[in-house]
Amino acid sequence: MLSQRERTIACWMLACTILAGFTVPGLSEKMAPFTSPSLLILIIMSLLPMGRMEGEEVFSLDAKVWQIVLWQLLVLPALIVSAAHLARIDGNITLLLVTTASAGSLFASPTFAELLQVNKQKALQCMVLSTFLMPVSYFIFFTLVLHADVQIDVTEFIGRCMHFLVLPLGLFLVYMGVVHKLPVRVVNSIESASRRTTIAALVIFGLGIVGPARDLLWNEPQRFALYLVIVTLLGAGMAYLTAVVMFRQGINDSLTASIVSGFRNVGLGFVLLSGMADHSTSEYVGVSQIPIFLAPLVFSLLLGRQSSATTRLAPAE
Repeated sequence: MLSQRERTIACWMLACTILAGFTVPGLSEKMAPFTSPSLLILIIMSLLPMGRMEGEEVFSLDAKVWQIVLWQLLVLPALIVSAAHLARIDGNITLLLVTTASAGSLFASPTFAELLQVNKQKALQCMVLSTFLMPVSYFIFFTLVLHADVQIDVTEFIGRCMHFLVLPLGLFLVYMGVVHKLPVRVVNSIESASRRTTIAALVIFGLGIVGPARDLLWNEPQRFALYLVIVTLLGAGMAYLTAVVMFRQGINDSLTASIVSGFRNVGLGFVLLSGMADHSTSEYVGVSQIPIFLAPLVFSLLLGRQSSATTRLAPAE
């Protein structure tokens, strides 16, 4: 585990990353060629710290986990498509909404669940399951539902899924098979290095992907603001609706479901769909990185303030 000091530094580093990506000319363009390699490293390194867990802790057949994931990847996108159709929202905006709503959970979702003191293990299971099922959701909604506007190149789509999902999963399964034979000191070092590498890879990926959004900010600030409002309201709306619908599972599980449904891995989804994504999609995905990169710092500051208030109110011994 990273120390509290290291977690705080990481939160500020991510916030500074998104700021630098939008303010430093040419920085995103220099990092853009490293976007795909950094994403692959990010996925692999995000899985490694789970190597010592039992299989059922990572890959769950729990009915509640499946219920959350199916709600997240099938029901929510269907509701959004239906609402967009009824409201006669522009088709291009609808595609952007579905790009977010059909994405798997953010890799940081288990960390957010831990910070909010809800079910970290269930968040982890939902994150893993939704990540590897997101190609199904994308295929259903882009090819079968929105077929009038867009078609996925199946061959290229499968190739990208194999590269960014199946390959990391295969390497992770091999690691799970040998990790118990390694000395504890070695495993601890691997996990510590993987967490730091994950942060570095995320920084590189974030910098490389925000270039189109930075250009949009300076050239068309109104459309930039529109995208920022859409991605923020969409994430908050999915989180709130999920909490309401899942409330009968209990406050702990409903908040867990809310976190994994509200925070989506739009960057990975964009890479999987890049064969059919247009320039407006790349702008939208770049804008969507703003709440993703700022969320850890916001959570850290809010929880730190709450902890300080609790300490001041505690009776002296």
